[in-house]
Amino acid sequence: MTNISKWFGYPIYISQIQNYEEINKEILPILKKDVTATNSQYARTTDIKAKDLQSIDDNLHLDNRFNKLYNEITQTIIAALHGQHYDLELFEIYITKSWATYSNKDQFISYHRHMTSHFSFVYYVEADDQGNLFFIDDEAHKVGLNIPKRDPYFKKWDEVNFAKAEYPAKTGNIVVFPSMLFHETGMNKKENPRISISGDVLLTMRKGIKSEHNMPSPTTWKKL
Repeated sequence: MTNISKWFGYPIYISQIQNYEEINKEILPILKKDVTATNSQYARTTDIKAKDLQSIDDNLHLDNRFNKLYNEITQTIIAALHGQHYDLELFEIYITKSWATYSNKDQFISYHRHMTSHFSFVYYVEADDQGNLFFIDDEAHKVGLNIPKRDPYFKKWDEVNFAKAEYPAKTGNIVVFPSMLFHETGMNKKENPRISISGDVLLTMRKGIKSEHNMPSPTTWKKL
């Protein structure tokens, strides 16, 4: 009997926010008017080539107008961590920043990763397969001889050999993933904008719990 074990995989969690239609009805007017309007003082272009708009305010999680959404996001993050068997009695969980992104037709988000957090998330406020989310394995499963991950070297693609995974951009969906994982979006080919809210999540040890390898509790930090 033979078997291929799938080790060292990247844990990517996808779910749907409960009551997302009700929540989106409340937050969409705010996002369109205050945060991502083209001429707004709150908006900036994230990439010269991509030209998508991202809110300058990356503290949406502290805005009371978004409380319902972030309550749901919090529960989703906890579920994602439970799914990876984290002992959450040892950790404090922080959303360190969160922002909105507004991608019009022919706009996209370039290849990147987040270097100041453990996990990141994206919630689709308004999307209908308008530039899906792609995760990229930057190691590309190099097998000693540096066999490239592309046709015609492989007969088929699945989770043991692919270098890129695609997740659909769907209204109400939320994806939680390791921040260090490279990702990008496809180009929005539709007339309507793709509106999303993203954020970064940091885990620290709870107060009184010591760990040589993990981030200590902020209660023990001293500002210089």
